[in-house]
Amino acid sequence: MEAIEQFLKEHSITTVELATPDMAGAIRGKRIPVQSFLANGLSGAVGMSSAVLAWDYRMEVIETADYSWSNGYPDIFLRPDIGTVRLVPWKPNTALVFCDVVDGSGSPVSISPRGVLRRAVAELEQLGLSPYIAMETEFYALDAESLLSHNDRNPVYSLHDNSYLEPYLDEICAMLLRAEVEVEACGAEYAPGQVEINLTPSDPLTAADGLLFFRYAVKQLAQRHGFRATFMAKPFGELSGSGLHIHQSMWRKEGDNAFWDAIQGGLSGIGRNYVAGLLKHAADVQLVAVPTPNGYKRVADHSFAPTNLSWGVDNRCTAVRVLVRDADGTRVESRIAAADANPYLLAATQLMAGAAGISENLTPGPPAGDAYIAAEYPALPTNIWQAAALFGASEFAARALGKETVENLCRVASSEAAASQREVTEWERSRYLDSV
Repeated sequence: MEAIEQFLKEHSITTVELATPDMAGAIRGKRIPVQSFLANGLSGAVGMSSAVLAWDYRMEVIETADYSWSNGYPDIFLRPDIGTVRLVPWKPNTALVFCDVVDGSGSPVSISPRGVLRRAVAELEQLGLSPYIAMETEFYALDAESLLSHNDRNPVYSLHDNSYLEPYLDEICAMLLRAEVEVEACGAEYAPGQVEINLTPSDPLTAADGLLFFRYAVKQLAQRHGFRATFMAKPFGELSGSGLHIHQSMWRKEGDNAFWDAIQGGLSGIGRNYVAGLLKHAADVQLVAVPTPNGYKRVADHSFAPTNLSWGVDNRCTAVRVLVRDADGTRVESRIAAADANPYLLAATQLMAGAAGISENLTPGPPAGDAYIAAEYPALPTNIWQAAALFGASEFAARALGKETVENLCRVASSEAAASQREVTEWERSRYLDSV
């Protein structure tokens, strides 16, 4: 309590934002005066409607097992995770704290994304392993008026073509650093106006909180610079989609990397088990990685987005890319997810799949070359209907996330799929209006 009061006083905080992710991975919460935070917020007495965990992407409520019209979507309560308090540097005298979600009796809400991730981390810790992850994500910075890029050149790895974005990106990195979210790298990606930013590795909950705060900063700071930022998976049909890659490693209590085999100088047996677990369960939980109908448009042959259950060493064609980088840096990278995935639920499914691979002593098949032309690897779902069907029937998904979470996400997927099916696009009118 003394440390929190000192932090708030030292930075002249007048407003505290209580933040938590919704099921889609958007930041939600309440802004309250600092006096209210000290009197009520710290104890978890600030409530909000449970509809925040029971709606689709347009905030149209759905009915879940616990929250529905029959009980009026009762309050859930924001319990601050005090270790996450930080400045919101682009807002005057403002701090933010991430919160866990509890019900009226003080019990954790089972479908809360932060709680789901906590449970996954605990399962790996029971195996004597501490997970360490890093998230790298892509997004588009578009002109706020035209919703187009300022140029039409592919800027990938260029130090020049995206120079007009540098004041904006520099401010993002500076603000994140002040909020103790460290950026490891920032660069131009594979389409005009597309950017990739890598966050430094940390424990999974810190990494997911960091990504959520990062999205918050990216979107809000864009407005200052005349941009509109989007993490939409595929905003333009002819341009590269945006992904969310998760780098993962496991560490023993002795402080050594469980994925590194010092004798062989490569991926360890546990690392191979982990890769096999990721591959075994990837299709079942692809709905978490690619949660909208739009996200499946990102996936195509030779697009750097994987189409099948393949793996390889430093191979960007595959679903799982193994990076052999000595004792400190050897890790695996899952490349399936779209940029709009919920980072908490995504990390939870990854960790649980890897843990299953270790527990079951699974081994992966042969590594891929050009995975896009290899017929021996099972295909990933190509649309949200396939993904939702697999997800809803999956015993693994129910164990990893909880049955209620699976049912909730399937309802959202059904809502989004139906909305997509009803939409008639300009492309359809252009192609079929006068065709017969």
